[in-house]
Amino acid sequence: MTHLSKRDSRGPSERANHRLVAISGAVGGVMGLATGIMVALSNTTALKSGHFDPWTSPLPLWFAILMALMWGIVVPIISWRWHRVVDEHESRAYRDGALAAFYVVGLGAPVWWFLWRGGVLPQLQVEWVYCALMATCGIVWMWRKYT
Repeated sequence: MTHLSKRDSRGPSERANHRLVAISGAVGGVMGLATGIMVALSNTTALKSGHFDPWTSPLPLWFAILMALMWGIVVPIISWRWHRVVDEHESRAYRDGALAAFYVVGLGAPVWWFLWRGGVLPQLQVEWVYCALMATCGIVWMWRKYT
């Protein structure tokens, strides 16, 4: 009887799951780094003057189209494949995270909007809504998956 290492003892579905999570992280990291570089290169005057806003700085058209295609085609393909290999426990953890994120945005955005309309808060920014959605989903997913 041969001794199998921990890596070898994982099933094909678990290995595919880990591989797809790693690919997703790598794709996201490359996209984020590339976007940061393009924002800096495209806005050198704004950087020097101190009036630089990375959320609203313009990007070259070709790069904006490339990133839109990555988000609209490549990321959904990775996600679709991940959903096909993930086990029931992780699927439930993901579902719970998505549901929590829905409630954070579904309840939080109108609350913010009303308070903005009343002059209490600044206008709602889509970037903050997106970050709240992704953070909530990720935190709940990790909590449910690892506890």
